[in-house]
Amino acid sequence: MARWMLIGLLMVLPWGNGAKAADYDPNLCDAFEYNMNPPFNVPAGAQYRLTIDCRSCGGLVQNYQVTLMSGKRGVPYATLQVLDQTGHSVGVSDDGHHVVYIGNVPTDAVYTLVVTSGSRRAESCVLFCSGAI
Repeated sequence: MARWMLIGLLMVLPWGNGAKAADYDPNLCDAFEYNMNPPFNVPAGAQYRLTIDCRSCGGLVQNYQVTLMSGKRGVPYATLQVLDQTGHSVGVSDDGHHVVYIGNVPTDAVYTLVVTSGSRRAESCVLFCSGAI
């Protein structure tokens, strides 16, 4: 009897990655797409914008955060603001902490990252997105 209960339980449990959302497409999910990009330049007093489309991530991205670093992986003078698809701010980095924590990403999320120069000269910056699927 116990053996049949165990077999029944195993049939109900998901196997491997079978519990993925229907709209998850690893080839189109942009959540971590830009982590290998080379440094980009932000002109003095200007902005750099990048759109990250997470609609194909199926709502599976958890503990998502975006970190802004200088081109040499140090602390830049620039600030980072993350906007959602409606243009509302999701978060802004403060002085000394160049991380915007987003948390769990909704299935319809499209983020715009806005890096604003805080220096009197052009800055070399790198964006790094982290989290888990």
